[in-house]
Amino acid sequence: MKVIIIGSGIAGLSTAIGLRKVGIQATVYERARELTEVGAGISLWANALRALQTLGVGETVLSRSISLENSEIRTDEGRQRLISFPASILEKQVGMTPIVAMIHRADLVEALAEFVPTETVRYGFECVGIEQNDQRVVVRFSNGHADEANAIIGADGIKSVVRTCLFGEQPPRYSGYSCWRGISPLPANIPSGYIGEWWGRGKRFGITTLSRNRAYWFAVHNAPAGQHFADGHSVVAELFRNWADPVPEIIAATPPERLIHNDIIDRVPTNTWSRGRVGLIGDAAHPTTPNLGQGGCMAIEDAVAVARALATSTDPEMAFLSFTKERFPRTAAITNESWRFGKIASMEGRLSCWLRDTMSGLVLPLIGTQSLCKHSAFDIGPLPAP
Repeated sequence: MKVIIIGSGIAGLSTAIGLRKVGIQATVYERARELTEVGAGISLWANALRALQTLGVGETVLSRSISLENSEIRTDEGRQRLISFPASILEKQVGMTPIVAMIHRADLVEALAEFVPTETVRYGFECVGIEQNDQRVVVRFSNGHADEANAIIGADGIKSVVRTCLFGEQPPRYSGYSCWRGISPLPANIPSGYIGEWWGRGKRFGITTLSRNRAYWFAVHNAPAGQHFADGHSVVAELFRNWADPVPEIIAATPPERLIHNDIIDRVPTNTWSRGRVGLIGDAAHPTTPNLGQGGCMAIEDAVAVARALATSTDPEMAFLSFTKERFPRTAAITNESWRFGKIASMEGRLSCWLRDTMSGLVLPLIGTQSLCKHSAFDIGPLPAP
């Protein structure tokens, strides 16, 4: 069997690794002209770390990450601690150390790329069309090139061209909040191994420590969709100017040209992820808001599951349907839970925020811990021998 993968991000490269491990030939096409530094930080929970171990790349990824030591939520624009989650407590309940590995997305992608032969990844190929019949499927690119295979996997993100080829234009769902992201030097008062989310009224700020004394941060603000700013750095600095230290320091220390800004979007869960010999995985199939830190983790799980499905079926169409049946309940639950969490965390009314903070302080120590442990304890399972 020959499989073409569209997209060389986390989902695409992980899937290429998984397919090779089960003896399936895979070629990856990527519209970018080279493997470049992308995104900001990502938290790999225990469920993703297990999947990476199954793919045989876990130790390499861990060597470029740092482990969670403590996580907390603060309110009053970072001035008051609401709840703390020591990693040791979560690790004991889940039975795995580390419970979370924090890594720059570029470091993760580079680590995955080391396990995919360079000749099987082709850059500068933008998918523009897909045709299929009962025997083969053909993908066409903007540069005039075409390739055919037994199956195609769309791993090209929430704005997936492959998804559009299958189902037409389907606008995503806007969350109501926009997000800035960046990487800064690690402030002196933030310890290594820290993840924190700080809540205000209609605003949130997150801090995740990375290797090499860096901090990944995000700043969320309730806003209309589609806003663009000539000087986004000044906008986010002003929005969070009065927040507790080191928020202003972190923003100021981030080079303006390295700032990433985008609306937070997802899709209402649907269990239609394939058509014939073409299937979707990761954000192309089940995009989620980043509130639970499980988007990339689910994509890595998908890589194991779809490789297993294709290895155990001679019919790609049935393999994709089996993959969807296996994965939909879990991904839909996480998407819906993440959406609800984001709505609660982004409240902006004075009374509603007071109620949120008061009630969260009572229920999050129990419910929050249970949720984190439930999702991270998941094991996607093994791959069959080739």
